[in-house]
Amino acid sequence: MESKTGAAAGLLIAVFVWGVSFPVLKVAVGEVDSLLFINMRFLLAALVVLAYLLAARRPIRRLVSGKILWILGITNGLGFVMEIIGLNFTTATKASLLVNVNVVFMAIFSALLLGERIRLRAKAGIAIGLVGVFLITTGGDISAIFGGTVMGDMIIFAGGVVWAYSMIYNKKAATQLRMTAMEVTESMTLTSALTVLPFLAFSSFSFSPTPIALASVAYTAVFCTIAAFFLFYRSLRVLTVVNTGIIMLLEIVVAIMVSSAFLGEALPPVGIAGGALIGLAIFLVA
Repeated sequence: MESKTGAAAGLLIAVFVWGVSFPVLKVAVGEVDSLLFINMRFLLAALVVLAYLLAARRPIRRLVSGKILWILGITNGLGFVMEIIGLNFTTATKASLLVNVNVVFMAIFSALLLGERIRLRAKAGIAIGLVGVFLITTGGDISAIFGGTVMGDMIIFAGGVVWAYSMIYNKKAATQLRMTAMEVTESMTLTSALTVLPFLAFSSFSFSPTPIALASVAYTAVFCTIAAFFLFYRSLRVLTVVNTGIIMLLEIVVAIMVSSAFLGEALPPVGIAGGALIGLAIFLVA
């Protein structure tokens, strides 16, 4: 069994990869319709997985069989779709805050469905981590929460809850099915690709095949969907859902730092304070 330190280190690498994806997506959506982009991402990832399975002469049926695997794939795919749709109606700042509220629901679901005990120290970490996310995403200005429409807000919020629920089945797939982290990654990729496919009917199919657009699809498909999820599933075999959720809050810090460096988006002092609070939250639940 991998040590907690090794699991946390792998998860931090995945968090970095996912954090970088935010500025990547910010640039990419100007070139590709959002729903088309999601389908291109998961289609490419699924093709890579299928090519690997065929080359290794491994069976595919086991990866798409069973309630746990399908709930995992469906909830993961729906979470991505709901986030993209919601962003069409609300602000990115508010969306980021609402999505990360899922940490609270992850703790609740893990206690109800997995029997994980939430220590007082971890509860404090959850609260401090959410305050840190609030400071980073809003700059400490509470009025930022009130931008956007109610429809977009509710869709984003619901997507966060769906991801929190999906986390429980991530844990079950990683620990109860006797599947390796790679097998869970392969299953999630294939079932998520099938889940997002029907939403292609609502796409405008706007696509400019620029180098940035193509590189963004490749990055999110190979690194964000396959490599990062593999590290994520390895960590879930050791870490609790609550610990995993708190560490994943660091995505926001990475996203803002990379956006600041490459897109010229300034990080205010209050944002730095928020990052420090998230660091403290990670320490408290470790």
